[in-house]
Amino acid sequence: MGKKKYIIGSCVVVVILMIVVLISTSYHKLASDEIGLQYDVINKKLGSSAEREGLHNGPPGFEFIVFPSVFRSLEFSLKCLNKDGVEIKLDVTYQYKVRAVNLRTVILDFRNFTGYKKVLTFAGEAALHEACSYFNTSQFQSQRAEFQEFVRKKLIERYNILYADITDLQVSNIERPPEYESAIRSKERAREDIQVALNERPRLLTEAETAKREAETQAEIIKNKAESDARILTNKAKTEASGILLQYEKEAESYQRILGNSGLNLTTEGFISYLGVRVIADAKNPVYIGLQSPAKSSYT
Repeated sequence: MGKKKYIIGSCVVVVILMIVVLISTSYHKLASDEIGLQYDVINKKLGSSAEREGLHNGPPGFEFIVFPSVFRSLEFSLKCLNKDGVEIKLDVTYQYKVRAVNLRTVILDFRNFTGYKKVLTFAGEAALHEACSYFNTSQFQSQRAEFQEFVRKKLIERYNILYADITDLQVSNIERPPEYESAIRSKERAREDIQVALNERPRLLTEAETAKREAETQAEIIKNKAESDARILTNKAKTEASGILLQYEKEAESYQRILGNSGLNLTTEGFISYLGVRVIADAKNPVYIGLQSPAKSSYT
């Protein structure tokens, strides 16, 4: 009798333990930032609707396939080729969240949150590469806001297929190749130099025009002075020539009178001697004359 009571007592304890275990495994809690779908591990059956925070009961041994109920961040730092074939480095951050109404479909397609996040990451990279290919190198600088909005559009297109929403998209960095940046800086310096030259052009033209007028004025002065000097020299030469002609005329008249008074002619030795005396008398420097020896008498 005692043994029978012991067996009954043991069975009761086991039953109670099983009930406790079943009850404990029939309740699971979801945190405030979680949503989940019940999965009956024994019967391999997936629940139909998402459960939110709190304590939930279900079939014994069930578990929740848990997803975040709040937005989570995804960060990308990647290199893509733009419309010009130039490699651009992008740093992009945005937040995503699965749609609760589509949670069952997401779990059937991707099994759990780890697989789902991996697919979202691949889809995000693809959207960034696609958006990058629509913009040329200069547009990344001049149309940065338009590029960010285009990235948002491409992400929404791809995430709609995956039953996810995105928010708070930020393109925090757009880095072009160093060679391109150097070329851009050189181009900007050249543009600034051209603008400086254009600004300086009126002043330089004015200075050149002023220098030209000064040169023309100086040339006119030199020309007028040369013409004046030439006129002076011409008049002086004419005056001197007239004086010389007049002098020769006077001398010719004098010689004519001398020849007429003395009975000499141009071929006589006396007239030639007279001219020699005049030349020697008018000479300003000493004159040395060599004469032939007198003729010798002949002795036979």
